[in-house]
Amino acid sequence: MTEEPKKEPQPFTIDLAKLMPQIATYYVQFGWIAGMMGLKVPPEVDTALRSIATGKPPSPEEMQMIKNQVETMQGVVGEPVLTQQLAETAWFLHTKEGMGTREIAEQFTKEGSPCSHTTIARWINLIDAQKRFGKVARLIQIGKFLGFAGIIVLAVIIGKFIL
Repeated sequence: MTEEPKKEPQPFTIDLAKLMPQIATYYVQFGWIAGMMGLKVPPEVDTALRSIATGKPPSPEEMQMIKNQVETMQGVVGEPVLTQQLAETAWFLHTKEGMGTREIAEQFTKEGSPCSHTTIARWINLIDAQKRFGKVARLIQIGKFLGFAGIIVLAVIIGKFIL
């Protein structure tokens, strides 16, 4: 009996360069919905997607704006330095496990993510606010969606009675 070599599973990859024209086309057609749902699209991303959809390159002014935005991306003094995952871990440790901010800061520093207890406290407050306002924002988004769907259904019903 001969053993056949096992084939390694191939990783799932996505060619973003091939998908961008399709994404850009849908963005140009339906991008206005993002604004109605409260999502803010940076002007640089909007310019890039619209230029991909139309097939014409961005103007020199638009290219300069995108270039300036990319070059000037840097942290601001006093800006929180934790990742979202570490911040959520800190929130969990503080609220569910009862650890203090100094203890959490010491633990993160030992694990290779140095930070102060004030940074931990700031991020715990931010995560708390996100969790509180996330529920309200979700309800508002659902309400907007249902409102738009209701307007469409009402228009169809009125259209049937008129025609």
